[in-house]
Amino acid sequence: MLKKNVKFLTFVLAAMLTISSLAVSSGSKLFGVDDVSAATSGGNTNTKPTTQKPKTTQTTKTTQTTQNFNGKINRLLAFKSFGEDVKLLQTYLNQNGYKLKVDGIYGPKTLEAVKDYQKKKGLRVDGIVGPKTLAKIAPVKPVATKPQTPVVKEQKVTVKIGKVDYAAHGTKCFTLAVAAVAGDKIVAAYFDDYQFMSNTVATGVPNSDKDFGKDYPQGKVLASKMTNAEYYSKNMKEKANATNPIDKNFDYIRAYVTGKTIAELESVLASTPADKMTDAVSGATLADTYGYVKAIVEAAKAAKDNVTLEVDAKDINNIKIGKVDYAAHGTKCFTVAVTAVVGDKIVATYFDDYQYMSNTVAIGVPNSDKDFGKDYPQGKVLASKMTNAEYYSKNMKEKANATNPIDKNFDYIRAYVTGKTIAELESVLASTPADKMTDAVSGATLADTYGYVKAIVEAAKVAK
Repeated sequence: MLKKNVKFLTFVLAAMLTISSLAVSSGSKLFGVDDVSAATSGGNTNTKPTTQKPKTTQTTKTTQTTQNFNGKINRLLAFKSFGEDVKLLQTYLNQNGYKLKVDGIYGPKTLEAVKDYQKKKGLRVDGIVGPKTLAKIAPVKPVATKPQTPVVKEQKVTVKIGKVDYAAHGTKCFTLAVAAVAGDKIVAAYFDDYQFMSNTVATGVPNSDKDFGKDYPQGKVLASKMTNAEYYSKNMKEKANATNPIDKNFDYIRAYVTGKTIAELESVLASTPADKMTDAVSGATLADTYGYVKAIVEAAKAAKDNVTLEVDAKDINNIKIGKVDYAAHGTKCFTVAVTAVVGDKIVATYFDDYQYMSNTVAIGVPNSDKDFGKDYPQGKVLASKMTNAEYYSKNMKEKANATNPIDKNFDYIRAYVTGKTIAELESVLASTPADKMTDAVSGATLADTYGYVKAIVEAAKVAK
């Protein structure tokens, strides 16, 4: 009996040793360890168990993993997994708001992020990245490797405006020319001629029926050609067989100069005889086309940067310009206001008053010493306040105790309206008494500040 027991015990021990040996040789499969642990080396069955963290100096395992990696996650990932697919997992997690180091090691922080993501998405919170977790976290398309295009800040350009009085057409009128420029480029322009015309057919400038008109020659009014384009064009056709109306001719010239630089236009002027300028300006038929182009160039060269606005470069080609003759200040002068706009916003403006002044102290407009000046009242010239700013400001100070020169006041008003929309300014005009407008316009002290702002707005409204 004892011998039988000894034999049985010996058999049991032998069996146990055999089973133990088989367990060691076959790894963990006999004990049912799941595929997650078996797969942590990227599917390479020759690698060591994943519980052993790879040393940074040993590259054999990671190299094999990289060679098998095809840009996708094709296996289950769990704590202590490592490889290129773990890097991809970490990248996906970072795209969802996490801040993991993309090192290819499924460590505690990666585990924490996976569990947090599973919890938010209503998945089983086990830290194992299988098909269901991947379906939620991975993008439909592979992660783009193309570098992102850097965001380019919208380029800004400064718009300035200049004005000149000029003798562009003969001796019987004077030309007012205004140019808005960005750098050396003309982005908008306007010009008009003023001439004495018969009061039976022409519409005179504002205040022609007031004090300003008292100095007119008998039977005449000072009139704008653009205001009287229909009458003047008919006169041109009858007397000179003109084929194009005056306003159309002016539009052709404005279109020609717009978009060109001062240097380009000066080059054309230098190389083109005056009587051949219509060959360069498409559509224009006026004999003095050369003079009008020259006037615009001089206006562009006179542009100042004391009142400027920066606009988006893309809006430069959308600048429009409008002009009005207006009664902004009393009854002894008339105002010319020119305004450049982008949409509803004023980007540049210029205005000036014209008044009869003593010929002993004031500089008259061009052609004052020619045919145009023959219609002046005795001892007077038609003069621009801006051209005669020093004299006029001294007169203001002596007679009305004015504290600010006329040109500074005009600059304050220009600065106030620049950058504002037509609607904003109309709202101010509607809610502000005329005699309180200086409270709104910083620096301005002129009693008729309201009138000048109104003139600028009206010019903006007719911009085209």
